[in-house]
Amino acid sequence: MGALLCGFMDDSNTKSDVPKHLRAPAVAGVTAIQAIATMAVVMPASIAPEITSQFDLPSSYVGYQISVTYVGAIMMSLAAGLMVRRFGAIRVNQISALAVCVSLLMFAIPHFSALIIGSLGIGVAYGITNPGASHVMMKIASPRNRNLIFSIKQTGQPLGGIVAGLMAPPIAVAFGWQWALVVGAALAFMMVLVIQPLRAPLDADRDPNTVFRGAVFRDVRFMLGDTRLRQLAMAALSLSAVQLVLMAYAVTMLVEDISFSLVLAGIGLAALQVAGVIGRLGWGLVADRIGSGSLTLIIIAVISIGAALATAMLTPSTPSWIIFTTLIVFGLSAVGWNGVFMAEIARLAPDGMVSSATGGVMVAVFLGVMSGPLIFNQIYGWLGTYTASFAAMAVITIIGIVAVAQLMLLERRKST
Repeated sequence: MGALLCGFMDDSNTKSDVPKHLRAPAVAGVTAIQAIATMAVVMPASIAPEITSQFDLPSSYVGYQISVTYVGAIMMSLAAGLMVRRFGAIRVNQISALAVCVSLLMFAIPHFSALIIGSLGIGVAYGITNPGASHVMMKIASPRNRNLIFSIKQTGQPLGGIVAGLMAPPIAVAFGWQWALVVGAALAFMMVLVIQPLRAPLDADRDPNTVFRGAVFRDVRFMLGDTRLRQLAMAALSLSAVQLVLMAYAVTMLVEDISFSLVLAGIGLAALQVAGVIGRLGWGLVADRIGSGSLTLIIIAVISIGAALATAMLTPSTPSWIIFTTLIVFGLSAVGWNGVFMAEIARLAPDGMVSSATGGVMVAVFLGVMSGPLIFNQIYGWLGTYTASFAAMAVITIIGIVAVAQLMLLERRKST
């Protein structure tokens, strides 16, 4: 990925307000913070059987913990655009990493109230990452490579899932689940320090006089008032619900329905996240090549439906290579759409309004990821298996396809 970053950051045709020598560090920095925030979100799910046994709860209850996390994300997404304008995009990313550190340490306290507070804190951290990152990316990207640049940044999400899937289960088994969270907190604090050199040059456009009072819901009103952004938000609500369900329940499904060990299930989670990284880069290239992010999103959603239906057929007797192949295809699609989606927000946003448009649309994303586990848990209660429940979630993906198709129709009518 380093070579990919350097190649595109040094492109002389790339219009950028960021000095050439800072472009690759800027993309790498915000990508790393995205990875840290996602790691914090995914980590409890990656060791869900260990955590829920501590509180004598069914493993399926991890969905409720995820929903609490995204309550915090929604709350902070409302103010994220304003925070970027007042404090600067890099400072906001540092605040996110510091919030991850504190929240994971709180989560490690074996008490139910600490779990709730820690979950909210992780959500707060996650909710402010994307608007700041998009603000930086739009300074670097050009129309020619916008989808790829945003897709590179969005690889932070599956990379964070990879870290959680490979690191947390072995540490939890060897030393206890709290130590996995402590290690995650240490990584988050390290990133606060690593990106500090970017603060002065990249936050020069901040406005310390930005006022929060009475303006917290402005980004949401802005999104709702724009028909195209509103359609994109509806699509994101459905796609994000399915993505979060996959990330939250993959380990539990592999352990309880497929009879994998916790460590092997963690490898499965990492595999689908690796596929997500490849998917985000690949789909970004596809979208730039065909010149349509919206059409690319529809293609991704159709593949995701196929993977969800295939998941319903998995059993303990299914060969491991088929199980991992299904996870990889699911990861390529259900985890691979975000980069193209973020680029679409930037494309549709008026000049100077990228962080506001991103903040407004991200509220819909977080509503999706908050409601997805709740819906999935209810479906699981009806069907009794996680594999069949994943297939049922394909219906939600269809809603996303319809929304993107309507967006394409709106743009076609506008151009004629």
